[in-house]
Amino acid sequence: MLGLFRRKAQSPTLQVTIVIIILVFIFWGVGTNDNNATLNAVATVNDETISVRDYQKQYEQTVNSLRDQFGGSIPSGLLDQLNIKQQVVDKLVQSTLLRQGAVKMGIYISDQELQNAIKEMEAFKINGIFDVKRYEEILTGSRMTISQFEQSMRYDLLATKVLDHLGRFGHISPIALKDIFNYQYHDIKLDYVALKADSYQDKVEKTDATITAFYDEHKAQYMSDPLVKIKYILFPVADFKESAAPSDDQIAQFYQANSDRYSIPERRRARHILIKTNTTDPAETKEAARKRIDDVAAKLKAGESFADLAKKYSEDGTAAQGGDLGLFGRGQMVKPFEDAVYALKEGQVSEVVETNFGLHLIKMETIEPEKRQTLEEVKSAITEQLAGEEAKNKAFQGANDAYEQIIMVGSLAKFVEDQGADSKITITTTEPFPQAKPPKELQDVPELVNSAFTLNKGELSSIIDTGKGFAIILVDDKITPSQQELTTVRDKVEADFIASESTKLAKEAAESLLATVKSGNTLAEEAKKLGLDLQSTPFISRASYSEANTLPQQIAQEALILSENNSVLDKVAEDNSTFYVVAYNSSQEPDQTLFAEKKEELETNLAAERKNDLVTAWLDTLRQKATITTKPELL
Repeated sequence: MLGLFRRKAQSPTLQVTIVIIILVFIFWGVGTNDNNATLNAVATVNDETISVRDYQKQYEQTVNSLRDQFGGSIPSGLLDQLNIKQQVVDKLVQSTLLRQGAVKMGIYISDQELQNAIKEMEAFKINGIFDVKRYEEILTGSRMTISQFEQSMRYDLLATKVLDHLGRFGHISPIALKDIFNYQYHDIKLDYVALKADSYQDKVEKTDATITAFYDEHKAQYMSDPLVKIKYILFPVADFKESAAPSDDQIAQFYQANSDRYSIPERRRARHILIKTNTTDPAETKEAARKRIDDVAAKLKAGESFADLAKKYSEDGTAAQGGDLGLFGRGQMVKPFEDAVYALKEGQVSEVVETNFGLHLIKMETIEPEKRQTLEEVKSAITEQLAGEEAKNKAFQGANDAYEQIIMVGSLAKFVEDQGADSKITITTTEPFPQAKPPKELQDVPELVNSAFTLNKGELSSIIDTGKGFAIILVDDKITPSQQELTTVRDKVEADFIASESTKLAKEAAESLLATVKSGNTLAEEAKKLGLDLQSTPFISRASYSEANTLPQQIAQEALILSENNSVLDKVAEDNSTFYVVAYNSSQEPDQTLFAEKKEELETNLAAERKNDLVTAWLDTLRQKATITTKPELL
């Protein structure tokens, strides 16, 4: 319905229609139940219907989300390729199954739980307090009714509660935990040859005939950009700041409601001495590092200055400052380091602490206890925040009022004319522009630009949040892409042709090399024979990736399956027009002393996986036992 308003916003005959619709809304409401629910249902799940309206709403949300991901324009045919219509139905069926299953388990979301969750959402707060008017305005701007939003929220909360309930059954045995550790931290070293497409450019044969043939084959790539011409009005937040002046009572109320925000937790200042180690270091390297840190600890016990020893021996960037880390609180350091710091008193020095950075000695310098900032200390910041929020609310209200009036008067120009000569609201008209090169004044408002390219000629946008305010746009004209002649784009065609052909040559060379290695020769032997650069990774595992590794991470992860008996990746891997032939070099078992450090992290991650597996299995069981019918003809 709103789409109709937008498309026909310039039509003077629309006004009577609007009045009729308003009366229907007043007397009949929105979202009433259809007496023929089953006939108008896209699916039925255990006698519970999923209406066409629910499907259309979910479909629109899904398409809008996809459109945002693709910069405002969905590639042609993508919706069909992804089978979005069926995906939406499946999602609605799953939602219904989850809700029905939750009821059977006695799980539900009370009205109070729903109310509390909504009241905690920052988007609906003014001065830190839930505001009903703000709530209604935002939902109106998002084209959602309160009942639609609350139904969606209730489902989200229910899904979370079901997930937590089923997660209680995901017990993880110590054996399973150890198996996962051994799997993730098993180290492997790889050899590889990288063949770059750029290296084959001088081997490409380029003629007028090959360039013309390439252009003819790829004509679709050389279309002109679509252009759009728009008219728009802006409601900058800055224009409303002068009238935004929170009172002392509002400031005090916000301060009390957000007292936790102004509590500064305990902070500590410490120094440390670091001797670096790596989980992949061989045992002798780790032993040498341990001896060095023990020697430093002995010097400390003998009375030498911690700061001086840090300057001399520490391998951290803070060495020049005597190891001084400055003030920090909980959650800013890795856990073993943090635990050691918070176990110390002022002036104390820790025993050797091991983290993934290496071995540390830590000295506690000072402890700043928790304190709360006074209202006077934060009044200026609160005033600025509340004034900004109030100004944004006023800007949104101005845009919302304008939008309603534009619909009523039937024209953007008529609305602006009605505001009078003293109004700050003016229409700006652009020249036709491509999405990638908007006018200078629109380059910092991509939300507005992207929205313009989703609309048709003559269509009015909804209210657009630009980050600096709000906007309403009308598409004045759209110019569709046209074919560009070869003479116009020859330089680009030549560059594309060379890139394409050199990529083919590099891939062919890599495939030839792989075939030879598979026939029995080693990668090292073949690389030497062909004069190719053989490179090796450091030891890597599924859980650790060394920055020193020049093999792309995705390819390295794929090659972790290699072993002495399966020594070559069975396909040529590609990354950024470079082709890789990868082979096994050697491997080593994980360092078992690392298990204690990683146990908690592994347990948390494994528990999350088990929880998801349980929910998936539970939903699959519900689906198998359910009676589900769908009506594809209604999609």
